[in-house]
Amino acid sequence: MPTLPEQIAAQAEYIVNNHTETQYTHAEHIVVATGVYDCDCSEFVGFVLEQIAPDHYAPIAATAPPPRPLAFDYFTFFSNLTPESAGGWSRIDALRDALRGDIIAWRAPEIEPRQNTGHCFFVAETPVVDDSGSFAVRAYDSAAAPHFDDTRAPGETGVGTGFINFKVDGEGRPLAFQFGPAPDTDSFVSWEIAIGRVEPLS
Repeated sequence: MPTLPEQIAAQAEYIVNNHTETQYTHAEHIVVATGVYDCDCSEFVGFVLEQIAPDHYAPIAATAPPPRPLAFDYFTFFSNLTPESAGGWSRIDALRDALRGDIIAWRAPEIEPRQNTGHCFFVAETPVVDDSGSFAVRAYDSAAAPHFDDTRAPGETGVGTGFINFKVDGEGRPLAFQFGPAPDTDSFVSWEIAIGRVEPLS
């Protein structure tokens, strides 16, 4: 029996591989029957969680106004988790410990109305570290620009998969990300980053 994180990742992977239409937009339009997934990153994460783990999605949704939590809401929820936290979530501090089905989220330094608040995505597979100590993490997400080795061609947006690169601190905690190869996304950006994992509900 797959674990709950594995089920979450499998659902995200299915959408990535089988959608018929997708574009990155803040006006969510998802029609499962016809394979339409027009959404932004937080809408994609929220949709998958609500389908596979609704009892885990609920406490995150409760922290934000409708219709769905934004990327920075996921970051805030994960970063506030402690070993004593209830609700079926745990915080993963070291990027090397991230597993398939975990969620990585970061927040922009300034949260402005009608602007992106950060980014969030599902970890598709165990992060890979290179000789320099940087990590490559395959993401399942909805994005406005492709990542490295991405299924979205240049100019295509929406649901897909590709690698995001990360730098970590001395404790292995992620401290900067490199979104993709495009000129405006290929620099490492030092924003606050958090990782969350679903756990069995008590």
